[in-house]
Amino acid sequence: MAKKVDVLAKKQAELNTYVGQANAAISLVTSTVASLGAINENIDAKIREIDEYQAGLAATKSGLTDAKTKNERIIKNFNALLDVE
Repeated sequence: MAKKVDVLAKKQAELNTYVGQANAAISLVTSTVASLGAINENIDAKIREIDEYQAGLAATKSGLTDAKTKNERIIKNFNALLDVE
């Protein structure tokens, strides 16, 4: 009977080892998923920064284009005034 108890205790110890290993693996995976989630949040923040920068550039480009168009109209009008043919 003592031999059966020793075998049972050994198997229970092995089970505890496997459960501990499984818990460690689950913890590692959970930590990895959390880390990847944090990385994605940082990527999203950088994308938002780039989007804001691009919007600012687009607004500046639009303003420059409008100013250039206005200047071209003024140049055309002045050239028409100076043309005395």
